[in-house]
Amino acid sequence: MLGKFNQYFWKGANILGNLKLAIVLLLGLAFCSALGTVIEQNQNISFYENNYPNSSPVLGFISSQFIFSFGLNNIYQNWWFTTLILLFATSLFSCTLVRQIPSLKMARLWQFYKKDKSLKKMGLNFDLQKTSISKFAFILKSDNYNVIQKGGFLYAYKGLPGKIGPIIVHASLIVILFGALLGNLSGFVSQELIPLGGIFHVQNVISSGSMSYIPQDFEGYVQDFKIAYNDEGSIDQFYSDLSILDTNGEQIKRKTIYVNEPLRYRGMVFYQTDWSIINLSINLDNKTEFQVPLKLINVKNEGKFWISSLSIDNSEQTGKNNILLVLEDLTGKALVYNNNQQLLGIVNVGDNFTINGHSVRITEILSSTGLQIKSDPGIPFVYFGFFLLMISIVISYMSYSQVWAIKKGKKLSISGRTNRAIYAFEQQMTKIVSTINNTNTAL
Repeated sequence: MLGKFNQYFWKGANILGNLKLAIVLLLGLAFCSALGTVIEQNQNISFYENNYPNSSPVLGFISSQFIFSFGLNNIYQNWWFTTLILLFATSLFSCTLVRQIPSLKMARLWQFYKKDKSLKKMGLNFDLQKTSISKFAFILKSDNYNVIQKGGFLYAYKGLPGKIGPIIVHASLIVILFGALLGNLSGFVSQELIPLGGIFHVQNVISSGSMSYIPQDFEGYVQDFKIAYNDEGSIDQFYSDLSILDTNGEQIKRKTIYVNEPLRYRGMVFYQTDWSIINLSINLDNKTEFQVPLKLINVKNEGKFWISSLSIDNSEQTGKNNILLVLEDLTGKALVYNNNQQLLGIVNVGDNFTINGHSVRITEILSSTGLQIKSDPGIPFVYFGFFLLMISIVISYMSYSQVWAIKKGKKLSISGRTNRAIYAFEQQMTKIVSTINNTNTAL
């Protein structure tokens, strides 16, 4: 039973370890990844229906129906993409078992050649007279070769790590693929828009894997939000002062985040991504305090505007005498328009202005911060895999060199080969032979 299992195991390993199959799988992964770059991922249904209409498909075939049928709106969490990753990782592992490890074992075996004809096939050959094989062995050892000598026969090698390098390359790629798979299956991305002073949880999840865990045993609190402006009025940076609270409301961690400087907590990363204005606090006639909502308007080539309609009719908040309040940012300025869309003036927060005999004052602009909360447990594995990959690539460039020698009578026949840096190896061997010849001449 065990014999049959081993037979089938190694047969399967030889099939999966085939180089052509590995290349096909790699090209498949590259193609799918390219699709995921071209086709926007994890968008709502209306986005795909508007940008990839069924009536006029992009490139003649990429329609919203085509995207949903093959799961191209969420490629990296798709079952067939996961299958490709697993197959490619298995192919790399199989290749390591059936090719790289046996090659490493063979590199450490003694490989004596006992006939000159065998040496002549190596390509690099030297014949020396009146030279002992022991002297040649001593020179090789001084050049960091591992030397095995038995009578008139010699075998030497160096650069064995160069044989280990490809194994580490495969291992690093498997670690990277494992990290990517782990992130796809158990990671998540959430986007939250939280008002200043608001408490939030991870709830608006836009992307998650089949094994994702969304923690609910903590709260987030927005202590402050502000925008730094350049001298010309453009936005320089967004800042959100965040606190992480436990279930008892006790602060666990606090940090002011901004673009490219997130907060990290329990494997989650809190990024600053967006902002908005949600309400205006209005004081009417120094008596009534109320809030009016703002509507976000995106104007092409002009940017964002927040607009609110305020109705004033004697002492009531609603009525016929409408005005429009328009804000472009959080600098504390508002544009005031009448019903005919005529600009009445520009007011600052805290300043009184009169509309139809009523005193109006904007007391506060209520803003919100946009956060992206991301969890990817596979990231440490991906980073470690790339670290191993860089090391393995350097190691793989180390030459693995082999040298043989046969002593028959007064003649010492030498031959050698290497897997890379052939010219440097030939120079090295020529130098060794020249050193021996010079020594013999001196004697």
